[in-house]
Amino acid sequence: MCLKALCTKLFGCCHLSKKEGLNEASFYEYSDAIPKYYNDQIGQLREGVSFTISGKIPINCERFSINFTHNNETRDIALHINPRLPQNYIVRNSKVQELWGREEVSSALPFMLRRGDNFSIQVLVTEACYMISVNGHHFAEYAHRLPYASVRILEVKGDVEQVNMQCDEVQAYPKRLPESQARAIALLLDDEDEIDGSSADLINIPREWCVISSGPKQADVSPKSTHSENDQGLTLPYYGVLPPNSLREGRYLRIEGRVRLLPHSFYINLQQGQNIWPHPVIAFHLNPRFSQGSSGAIGKAVVCRNAWYNGNWAQEERSELDTNFRPGRTFNLAIVCAADAFEVYVNRKFITAFKYHVKLDLVDTVYIQGDIKLWNVTLEQNLKIRGKDLRIYHNPICTEEYEI
Repeated sequence: MCLKALCTKLFGCCHLSKKEGLNEASFYEYSDAIPKYYNDQIGQLREGVSFTISGKIPINCERFSINFTHNNETRDIALHINPRLPQNYIVRNSKVQELWGREEVSSALPFMLRRGDNFSIQVLVTEACYMISVNGHHFAEYAHRLPYASVRILEVKGDVEQVNMQCDEVQAYPKRLPESQARAIALLLDDEDEIDGSSADLINIPREWCVISSGPKQADVSPKSTHSENDQGLTLPYYGVLPPNSLREGRYLRIEGRVRLLPHSFYINLQQGQNIWPHPVIAFHLNPRFSQGSSGAIGKAVVCRNAWYNGNWAQEERSELDTNFRPGRTFNLAIVCAADAFEVYVNRKFITAFKYHVKLDLVDTVYIQGDIKLWNVTLEQNLKIRGKDLRIYHNPICTEEYEI
């Protein structure tokens, strides 16, 4: 196979000319060619082997790189991780026969490396890809372009200091650091599960969580936020921990936040455990996807619902819905545990439902990521009206008798 064909097969593209290749290669070169860390005795790579590279980023740092390299004549690089601080992104790439492939730079995780700070980058080897975390947060996956079993060398180059490397065989990924530990979700629950149906009893229910009305009466009910613009909110990605068996019928997760101005998507997973690898059981994956080409009013989104169990995703459900998620506007979202399905409400309006695929008591973690600012996550009670087979936030819509 010719070199051009080999590059095309491995990288999906190849450089158009030698001159173009040399120009691009200059972004990968360093004035100081001596590695800050070099190890050619890293052992045999296999699934479950994890490398954690830590160090300090000097105040004059422009870029540095971590290379997983073959010990062959051309020193092919199976994985090149290249944080570029002026651009605020991390390049991932491979090099074979002196030619660099197609760069990967996208990530849902914000750029988390700062001059003057310490850093920790973990690389986990799996059969399908390398998994990369930054400071305890999963950052990206990188599909294998070269055989990982042939990697023999790990080196670190560029503007970085005090480099250390730890190699382990792990059962779960990523390693949690203090800044990436999960938060305990506040439980706003009462021993009493029922209330009387009189207006005097119902009047104490916060208005935004009243019985829902439907149809034309439903105006723009985006709640007024009590959070200032300077409120930093909860860090994304967000991991919230629930006590065992706390998610059950008659309760709901309340998620308060604001949609960013130019949203692409966000998602909420109700899952078992905090790991990215092995893949957790996900009882409910809720994923609104915004599109510039979407028809209709602003706030419409393709809402995808799914579950992961027995090693695979279930059949995805998707609908284009007027979600009441408005760019730059606040929202109150409720994921209600009904008798046989999760029901989703946004600003008191029923949006969609997703039938249970696994038992509710498996869920102990709420994972949230994407284009929102997140302010609060709580587990609350979905009270039942005494003498009626009806709960606040129950679908179908309640009758006028119980509206406030």
